[in-house]
Amino acid sequence: MASFRCAAVGSCAALIVFLCLISGGLAGCGSSGAFNLGGDKITSPAGISGNWELTLTNSGVVMFSGSPVVPMGVALTSTGGAVSGTAWVQMAFPQICSANGCCGGPFAEFNDSLTGTLDDKGNLTLGSAVPNGGPVFTMTAVVSGETITNGTFNLSGPCPDKGTSTGVELSALNGTYAGTVTSKDTGRSYSLSTTLQQSTTLNARGFLDVSGTATLTGYPCLTSATAATPLDLNSGFLGNQFEVTMNGAGGATLSISGTLSQDGKTIAATYTVGGGTCHLDFGQGTLTLQ
Repeated sequence: MASFRCAAVGSCAALIVFLCLISGGLAGCGSSGAFNLGGDKITSPAGISGNWELTLTNSGVVMFSGSPVVPMGVALTSTGGAVSGTAWVQMAFPQICSANGCCGGPFAEFNDSLTGTLDDKGNLTLGSAVPNGGPVFTMTAVVSGETITNGTFNLSGPCPDKGTSTGVELSALNGTYAGTVTSKDTGRSYSLSTTLQQSTTLNARGFLDVSGTATLTGYPCLTSATAATPLDLNSGFLGNQFEVTMNGAGGATLSISGTLSQDGKTIAATYTVGGGTCHLDFGQGTLTLQ
């Protein structure tokens, strides 16, 4: 998951900030508080607490990646109609050129100051202002059950932008996922089984911690691994994307990252091995909840 690796090493720190007070994903960004994300689904329009994947579609801009779509993971909580949360724009280098000729990266990686409101009819407002003349993000939408629809967003600042937005609530990342992964280096396939457990509150960096273990059957350099600690430096889950780093024998590491389906039953997974004779081997596959 290339976008998460960018967050892990803070490689977008020089970009113009969009939803960001400080950029740096997993490796640095303080959360303003803990959000209870216990996995309960919305039962009425007045609730939105949970882990969400938003899709922002830009208008009037050209993405360097060739797509106008920006994915964004959002953790939200609501109390008495007041909404707060964190957001992570899941793109490695989300640079754009707007219609007025301004080119830059208004979509940075991380923000810990989303605030807004949600009324009893499901009308949602969200906003985030970056100090010292930075861009201001606003969004309106309608929440119904596990979906966000009819959304529009606006970004004012050095590189203004606007467009539409939708979203879905994600199930928890809990359970044993197993399947076949294939090495991009050797072309060989192996069986991978991993038991994952997400936290129910955000860590100090604004992500849900992920712990777990993994076994590789038939892999020549690593057979098992356990999540490295501290978790908040070596794992994270927000929106539909996650990554967890595990330690194996002989100093080898196993990084498992992926995209979780909305129902929590399937992971489009990538593995990377560090250390040992299989250093930097990586591969991909589909893992299914057992």
